Amino acid sequence: MTGYPFWLMLGLILLISEFFAPGMIAAFFGIGALVVGLLTLFGVIETLPAQLTLFALVSLAALFGLRKHCKRWLTGATSNRSHSDLDDSGLIGVRVRVLTDFAHGIGQVQHSGAKWDAESSDPLKAGDPAWVISHRGIVLTVSSTLPGKSS
Repeated sequence: MTGYPFWLMLGLILLISEFFAPGMIAAFFGIGALVVGLLTLFGVIETLPAQLTLFALVSLAALFGLRKHCKRWLTGATSNRSHSDLDDSGLIGVRVRVLTDFAHGIGQVQHSGAKWDAESSDPLKAGDPAWVISHRGIVLTVSSTLPGKSS
C-alpha cells in the first residue's frame, strides 16, 4: 500500500499543468495517475509493475477514448458556413446616410458616425437615406429601399 502519495501528487500536478500548457494530453495522464493512486490507496493493486501497467492502460484509454469529446467541449464547435452566410456585424437592414453622390455605383455612407465605402445599383445622392442590404468586409452594399420592401 505504498506509493499512493506519489501517484496522487503526480495526477494533481499533471491536471494542474494542463492549465498552464493546454494541449489536452497531460490531463488524461493525470487521470491515469489518480486512478492508480486511489486503487493503490485502497489496496486493490500493490506492486510497481501492476501500478505502471494500469497507469499506462488507463491513461491511454482516457486519451484515445475521451480526448475528442473533451476537446470539442473546450474549443467549441466550428461551422463550414461561408462568411457571407453570417451577419454577426448587425449591419443588415441598418439605415445609413449617403455622404457622397454615387458615381458608377460607388460612394460613401455614414453609419454611427463612421464613414463607410459603399456600393449600390440605385442612383443615390448625398443626403439620401439608404439601407444596408449586405456587406463584403468593410464595403457595404446599400439600397434606396428598406430590405424586404419595394418602392
